[in-house]
Amino acid sequence: MKPYLAYGLVVLLLGGCASAPSVRTVQVLENTGTEFPTMCMLLQSDGSLLFKGGFDFYNPSAWRREADLLMITVGGKAPFPAELYKAQLPKHIGGLTAYNEQRRELAYRFGPSAEFVNFDGFYFYRAERCHAQ
Repeated sequence: MKPYLAYGLVVLLLGGCASAPSVRTVQVLENTGTEFPTMCMLLQSDGSLLFKGGFDFYNPSAWRREADLLMITVGGKAPFPAELYKAQLPKHIGGLTAYNEQRRELAYRFGPSAEFVNFDGFYFYRAERCHAQ
């Protein structure tokens, strides 16, 4: 291979790596540790949701916005706690507005004035960064 072709190939490969979009955390929701360690929900720019410090058995999960709703699709292999959500739904505890057991999906009212999300009985508040270990 001629030297200028090899150089061009290296530049092309490196340039492609540099322009690949990076996934970043766009929102941190944190449950500050009390009787349990601190836990976080990390909403990623690619639509993935990662749990840190607790609820790891739901990884990987997904999230999306629909107007003032935060839609969470629970991943992992742990059972979906439909009975818990069935009890919370009539009271709209923590902004819960709907759930779909078959799709493993939760809908929370989570606009600018919403203070927290009640996920599986734990209150997760907006945070600047995750303090979970």
